[in-house]
Amino acid sequence: MRLKPLALLLVLTTLATNADAQRRRPPRDGGGGQTPRTVEESIRTADEKKAAREAELRTGWNEAKESHYKNQDKATRKRMRKNDRRQKRARQGRQVPWWRRIFGKSNRYR
Repeated sequence: MRLKPLALLLVLTTLATNADAQRRRPPRDGGGGQTPRTVEESIRTADEKKAAREAELRTGWNEAKESHYKNQDKATRKRMRKNDRRQKRARQGRQVPWWRRIFGKSNRYR
């Protein structure tokens, strides 16, 4: 009589472990990469991956900005250029400390 529940328990535990192994996610990099051998190597690979990600984001941003600019009509592009110049002028004085902006020479773009 006691053998049946024990056998049932063993069968259920083996099924549960197989199901857990199948549910496990594959590694992010596809599993094809090698583990770095030294700390310096792992730091270098991490820096290279970070630089590649940032470069990809930068180029994507520039392409999106250019395509957005090309989609506008002539008047809108002119207004965009005008606002861009106005923003640059407004940001120009902020590189100088507040006391120099207040007590220094007058800045016509403020």
